[in-house]
Amino acid sequence: MSLKRSADRKVTNLPSPNGKTAKIANSFGLPAGRGYSCPGATETCQRVCYAGKLENLYKGLREVLTANLAELVALDRAGMARLLGDMIADFRADCERAEARGARVPRDFRIHWDGDFFSWEYAQAWADVVRDNADVRFWVYTRSFDPRSLDVLPALADLTNLSVYLSVDPDNLEAAAAARKRHPWVRWAYLAETFADGRADLDGLPGKRYPCPENGRRIPLISAKGSACIRCGICPSGRGDVVFSVAKR
Repeated sequence: MSLKRSADRKVTNLPSPNGKTAKIANSFGLPAGRGYSCPGATETCQRVCYAGKLENLYKGLREVLTANLAELVALDRAGMARLLGDMIADFRADCERAEARGARVPRDFRIHWDGDFFSWEYAQAWADVVRDNADVRFWVYTRSFDPRSLDVLPALADLTNLSVYLSVDPDNLEAAAAARKRHPWVRWAYLAETFADGRADLDGLPGKRYPCPENGRRIPLISAKGSACIRCGICPSGRGDVVFSVAKR
């Protein structure tokens, strides 16, 4: 049994020399939607989910993500942690091979470019893996923060090499505010129709906020200088809340 990583151009830690493709797969995905791995999906995210649209467009991609989920749901916490840990070991080996060839390779890994935490035990398994891989910087966005359905945040607390972002939109803003009171260490990734709407919705709330520069077309998805997320660095480092725009303006 094994899990498959994804080579997401937006987050890769090593682009190709021509700046068009990802040379290292440094993200992991599961199928999106309430019927799969996203118990906290809102109406807004169901409507605009870019990852779900990619699943519908590429049959092979959906098969990979569905296979990942099928492998995990059959296991307990320890079994899931073993599979996830093996995947991160493979990621580290890819980084080491690239470093041996002279490349500069930050060990950044995005949990869930697609999908979410689907159970408490699965979140605990990821916490075990993050804790055991202190040389890797992880980041994740999640909608699994409402105790009425699933709140995984206690499992992810006190992990210094993990940045946790609540995926927030107008549909779950109240639940997100309550979650932040319980867990002030989390950040927000807020989705609005426009950046101006996002600023208005969050006006008066504490914290520093940044409009996503790739989403606002201020930096490219990927280039020879690096992928958008690694070049920007806000989300991997967890240094502030981020606003995303459906309209990209």
